[in-house]
Amino acid sequence: MEKLGKEVQLLAEVSRAIADSLNLEETLGSILSTLESHLKLERGQIMLLDPDTETIAIKVAHGIPDESKHVTYKVGEGITGLVVQRGIREIVPDISKDPRFLAKTGRRPKPKRGRIAFFCVPIKLEGKTIGAISADRKVLPGENLEFYVNLLEVLSTMVAQAVKLNRLVVSDRLKLEDENARLRSELKKKFSIHNMIGTSNAMQEVYRLIEQVANSNATVLIRGESGTGKDLVAHAIHYNSMRADKPFIKVNCTALPELLLESELFGHEKGAFTGATQRKLGRFELASGGTIFLDEIGDFSLNLQVKLLRVIQFREFERVGGTETIRTNVRIVVATHKNLEEGIKNGFFREDLYYRINVFPIFIPPLRDRKDDIMLLADYFLEKYARENGKKINRISTPAIEMLTSYHWPGNVRELENCIERAVLVCNEDVIRSDHLPPSLQMVQKTPSRDGLTLPERVANLEKEMIVDALKKTGGKQRQAAKELGITERMLGYKMRKYHILGK
Repeated sequence: MEKLGKEVQLLAEVSRAIADSLNLEETLGSILSTLESHLKLERGQIMLLDPDTETIAIKVAHGIPDESKHVTYKVGEGITGLVVQRGIREIVPDISKDPRFLAKTGRRPKPKRGRIAFFCVPIKLEGKTIGAISADRKVLPGENLEFYVNLLEVLSTMVAQAVKLNRLVVSDRLKLEDENARLRSELKKKFSIHNMIGTSNAMQEVYRLIEQVANSNATVLIRGESGTGKDLVAHAIHYNSMRADKPFIKVNCTALPELLLESELFGHEKGAFTGATQRKLGRFELASGGTIFLDEIGDFSLNLQVKLLRVIQFREFERVGGTETIRTNVRIVVATHKNLEEGIKNGFFREDLYYRINVFPIFIPPLRDRKDDIMLLADYFLEKYARENGKKINRISTPAIEMLTSYHWPGNVRELENCIERAVLVCNEDVIRSDHLPPSLQMVQKTPSRDGLTLPERVANLEKEMIVDALKKTGGKQRQAAKELGITERMLGYKMRKYHILGK
């Protein structure tokens, strides 16, 4: 009963060792230590098979010299090699009398009483032998050797499960690392300067500035109206910099009240305020080595402006409710649509902070000042949302183009994107027409005479638009255009003369 109690305790400790750590060598080392302390098994070894080289190497060992831990066995070599080859356990009652025992890990001194027995059992996983576990023990005449080898067989199944768990963890880690590398590569491509849309002179200047500042550590201030794409510029700066493989953390400064924003940026200690049940790392810590993007910096309170100034100047801060000074290595990019100079005059923005963040300003022009880019952006959004919604829409009609280019776009690129997405959703043809555009665009009149058009006039405009589109689609061939429109060629010719449309 006493031996059985020790056996149960041994198995419990081995189970705990497997559960406590995902590090395979640490787990296997704990198992051997347990064997030595409970059963006086000496020179314990756990060996694993490399199927590619067919060699058996020691993974962990206790009680052998360090130089012997690099010993390997071929499959079939010695007792260990035979156990792995056959998948059957072996007991050597007296190692001094068995010529198969090679003593590769060193000769054992002969005991004064008794003899040294050697036990070796295979480690099997899913029917395949993946290694072996072995141990020595000084034994006396008549001692039950089967007890020790039976116990080793039980432990070998537990070792096999530890190996399986480790392989799963390693596999998942490798998959995660591969996925992270793939996603970072995609992000780098997505936010490449060359993937930004716009060929106007104003945007060419933006690209030039991004290329100049990307590889530095300078603080960047991005200015521009809402919806102009300030966040895209921040992404482009990060993913074209030396910090591209490190985190990019974005914080919207308008989304949270002051206390929560301070906690979000700098973190907090447990008990710092009601609801702070545990320590929380702030965004500055999470962005270590990378870039932090503070969107709408103009909405920072004066209190937070002081703390941000300290981070920029000295690269240090304290968590809310804490006293430990934390050093940080982050690149700071900020953005705002507000007039900071006006804020300084009115006492809403600190002048010293302004000069700290205004090291390298980049101004993003509003869409109304880059008319040449409107159709480039519209075509890009058309392709994107047509693909997402499974629609085969391949172009925008001429009247719709006139509406898009005549509109003043107070919401800038974001408004244009929303406009095209809506048009794709309501369009059931292969072309975006003027009536698919939002009412705000349809209110834009090319001439004052279009105010208050009658129903026949609106029908005539739509008819003319469809004829022009059909002729464009067919390369000006009237017969094919008529077929496309579902009317006769004669009727098409009549309507073309009526609307003064030139044919081929």
